[in-house]
Amino acid sequence: MPSRLRALCLLLVSGLLACGPLSAAPDARYWSLDEILDQIDTWRTQYPDLIHHDELGITTQGEPIPLLRLSDNAATSEAEPRLFIHAAQHANECNGTGAVMKLVDDLLADYGTDPVAKARLDELELYVAPVVNVDGHRYVFDGEPSWEDWRKTLRDNNGNEQVDFPDDGVDTNRNWDWRWEEYPESDPASQKYKGPYPFSEPEVAALRDFVLAERPLIVADLHSPVSITWHNYIFYMGMGGPEDEISRDVAEEWADRTRTENGGTYNTIYALDTLPKEQCWIYYRAGILSYLMEISAQCWWTGAMVDTIAHRVARGHLALLDRVRTGPGITGRVTDAATGDPLVAEVRIDELHSPDVGPRLTEARFGQYHRLTDSRDYTVRALCDGYDSQVRTVTVGAGWAVADFALEPDPAEVQPVEREGDLRLRASNPLRSGESLHLSLPVGAPAAAVDLYDPQGRRVATLGAGLEAGRVHLLPLPARLEAGIYLARARAGSAHHVLRLVLLP
Repeated sequence: MPSRLRALCLLLVSGLLACGPLSAAPDARYWSLDEILDQIDTWRTQYPDLIHHDELGITTQGEPIPLLRLSDNAATSEAEPRLFIHAAQHANECNGTGAVMKLVDDLLADYGTDPVAKARLDELELYVAPVVNVDGHRYVFDGEPSWEDWRKTLRDNNGNEQVDFPDDGVDTNRNWDWRWEEYPESDPASQKYKGPYPFSEPEVAALRDFVLAERPLIVADLHSPVSITWHNYIFYMGMGGPEDEISRDVAEEWADRTRTENGGTYNTIYALDTLPKEQCWIYYRAGILSYLMEISAQCWWTGAMVDTIAHRVARGHLALLDRVRTGPGITGRVTDAATGDPLVAEVRIDELHSPDVGPRLTEARFGQYHRLTDSRDYTVRALCDGYDSQVRTVTVGAGWAVADFALEPDPAEVQPVEREGDLRLRASNPLRSGESLHLSLPVGAPAAAVDLYDPQGRRVATLGAGLEAGRVHLLPLPARLEAGIYLARARAGSAHHVLRLVLLP
């Protein structure tokens, strides 16, 4: 391809060493965005049933972020366990991109000849985003000034309508709404600048919205070491909680099957929860197992080492697919007993529950959930606002145990409020534009008002005003409301109730 030939010529002219830094552009063996898109088109032609090309979102510069779904019926999402692997949040960390491109190629090529490879795509849905920070990636591969050090987005911080290093851009992995206020990197020139407010970067918002909508069982975020001393490491969430052992076991299986550039195996370590990064937000806010991999000992390689690292890391990823495919764990659906419709409900496993994590919700399309566990007995609860909860004991053996729940509507949620009680907002969280909140307003309360605010405290809409006491009010959200985090506040005299909402696209 022309861009690869051009990069190869640059290498020949420069006479660089096999593993040293480059001066003009990345090694030709790394994937540029145009090459990725060309390869996706080739895969779609060769394997039309096994791969589906979509968009994760749109970047700061207005460019689509490529998203792939691999499965035996890839054009249609099914009620199967989901994994999400993505790379290049940081523009100069591209070893992960090579690894996921190799993973996709191997899964597709082996599907017709390897029974295990076939089972992986028949029984799972694998989502892959080879490059999240598309704008920064293009900057790097165009060989722009300080390309080898550019890690951020291309937000124009100084407003001069050009890209300046290091003054512009936001670190996508410090832009998450997890302990964001505490994080001190507020200088736009910092390589770890957290941005003007949480989720300011559309790339980060796209990751958040996808995770909340699809509820993958595992999210793997691939990096290359720049600012930390740990390399060839997998970071798992766990600081003494009840799920730590399971989270660590998954990381250790993955690490044991991944080889370093020197032929050793990867290491594992728990991830600190003090930074406003993706891994923390996904685990503590969404209750989804999340991992961060630091690939190899440096960002940039040249020569055959580029492909060697990609191949070894891609093989290691198969451990994730196999663990999710075979379990052990608990799966099932939560539905409305009267209509059979899927519900967005919390599924709580008592033995693995922590009030600091989650809630663990079903996804909206099928009401499906999947949780990795050990092999033992568990107490499982299904909870959904407006419905009576259910609880049962589930025995998990070597594979997936099935526990479906058909919840009965709670009559108290649909009848007038005839007794004194607390002002209360309820919602199926997360939800979408046009769906409704419920406000319970007790007898004798003053008239109530409900307003909707964005994370910066700006009022977005008034959902209701002058609401009468002694009944439950249905309050639809505005249509075409942008996905994200919102706060709904109900006020009735001196009483108030605030509900945090997660709005899906």
